[in-house]
Amino acid sequence: MRFLSKEFKAVKRTEGWKFLRAHDAVLELEILKFLEDIESRDEKRRRSKEERGIYMELSEAMECLEHICTEGCTDVGPYDREPTKKNTGVPCERFSTCRGLQCLIKHFATCEKRMNGGGCCSRCKRMWQLLKLHASMCDQDDHICKVPLCRQFKLKNQLERKADDGRWRLLVKKVVCAKTISALSSPKMMMLRKREEDRPNVMVVGTMG
Repeated sequence: MRFLSKEFKAVKRTEGWKFLRAHDAVLELEILKFLEDIESRDEKRRRSKEERGIYMELSEAMECLEHICTEGCTDVGPYDREPTKKNTGVPCERFSTCRGLQCLIKHFATCEKRMNGGGCCSRCKRMWQLLKLHASMCDQDDHICKVPLCRQFKLKNQLERKADDGRWRLLVKKVVCAKTISALSSPKMMMLRKREEDRPNVMVVGTMG
């Protein structure tokens, strides 16, 4: 069966397969059902892997957004300070999505269509969704978080809880989970865990007088 699942196209051209089809319909059906199950599992595994990749990308985008709005980076930073790497020409080393997100933020701030009352373009809608996702995940106080519109989105989310969008809540949960996994697998965390594992166990023995 394992061989068939890997080489079925070649097997179908053999005389042995033709003989089986002509003389054992039950075995043929069993084999086809087995191959269908394998294909279904592979497709489910592929979709799951793609979804995990999307959640990890969104998790990185959330961290990157906080990084830009709190510390600043090459082109964009908090309103009360200059970007830390302004005009250096060196890309951000922390996040692969940083440059793209900075371009999105700059477009969002200057989009003529939105500012002229023509509604949101596709790039602005993407930025709105990222800001809303951040607000749904943010656990900082309003006066601490420096991400734009965080407080407004939090209030809006509270008002819209009655609608209870299950798909949005599931997305937030998945991204939070991906963020946790990413944090646990970071080099710094791995080093701390290794240090804990390598630490010798010390037994304290008390004495009784």
